[in-house]
Amino acid sequence: MQSDAFEVTDADGNVRARLGLAPDGALSLDLADAAGMIRATLSVEPSGSAALKLADAEGTFRLAAGSWLDGSTSVDLYDAQRNHRISLAEAEGRPAGVTVWDQAGHLRALLAQGPEVDRESSVEFWDRDGTYRAGFGTWPDGATGSMLLDGEGTLRGRVGQRAEGPATIELYGSRGDFKIAMGEYPDGAGRLNLWDEDGNPVVGRVE
Repeated sequence: MQSDAFEVTDADGNVRARLGLAPDGALSLDLADAAGMIRATLSVEPSGSAALKLADAEGTFRLAAGSWLDGSTSVDLYDAQRNHRISLAEAEGRPAGVTVWDQAGHLRALLAQGPEVDRESSVEFWDRDGTYRAGFGTWPDGATGSMLLDGEGTLRGRVGQRAEGPATIELYGSRGDFKIAMGEYPDGAGRLNLWDEDGNPVVGRVE
């Protein structure tokens, strides 16, 4: 038996499942609940993308898992207002990891590995205005560290181990200029360095 569509109905005659071809050539399997709401769709597009989508009781798709035409694979979660909130993704030349957005669609957090040479692995955070505020990670050159930025996106603090240098704690002014650096250096010495508002090294208090 051949057909371009097959349907499964329940005892009341309600269509609960449909396997068929769309006019554009997409093949899909739709599964509906007792109220007739499509809750799950498995599809293969003419482009070659394959996806599984799951919907809530209102028919809003809340999860999409797919292997896409551009070579990427992902699992994406949406809230009840259809806002994209979480993505677990992998793609050539892009970070492999987890991305989180807030309800307004602003990028808020990223846990990722790669791509080289931009990062090795890191955890990064943005505020609701889209300003990068904090990050912790390792880099391909062997360095590791944590960075804190103010609401203007200016680096204000860093704790880390440079690839070919000291392990340091560094504090910066509102213009991104050095204020305090404390570290253990490759020669075994521990040093505390201070700078004044003009960028001159000083000893003691920085006004």
